[in-house]
Amino acid sequence: MNSSHADPTFASRQAEDHTSIKDDDVSVAELSNTHQRWLKSVIGLGALEAKIWVASGAQLLALMCGVVFLLVTCWLLIIATGAVFAWQSGISLIAIFLSAIGLTVVGILVLIWQVKRTLKHMNFTRTLDAAIPTDDDEDD
Repeated sequence: MNSSHADPTFASRQAEDHTSIKDDDVSVAELSNTHQRWLKSVIGLGALEAKIWVASGAQLLALMCGVVFLLVTCWLLIIATGAVFAWQSGISLIAIFLSAIGLTVVGILVLIWQVKRTLKHMNFTRTLDAAIPTDDDEDD
């Protein structure tokens, strides 16, 4: 059994608390001040969250730059290794350079095709149509 419920002073204090809450009138100024403090804390939390996102985004951008640098270096080393093997096999240096340029151009074209395909699929009209339906959508 809980001893606080058996204590007569606890019951009287609880009754006093209820009556004091009922007796106190909350003024408009106090209510406005409380809401302003709450809004300030919510906006402060949003600003802190934005700072974290910006710092994380900058860190991610720096890491991606490092990844791109290493990928370019790896690509150049792969071409150089293939060129050395081709040269050891007796293929002329001009033919090796032309084939390396051709391989690079093919890689560029594949990447451009992927970018165009990705941009084509980045379509926000469904979201816009769901948020703001047009007259044509209502007829369907």
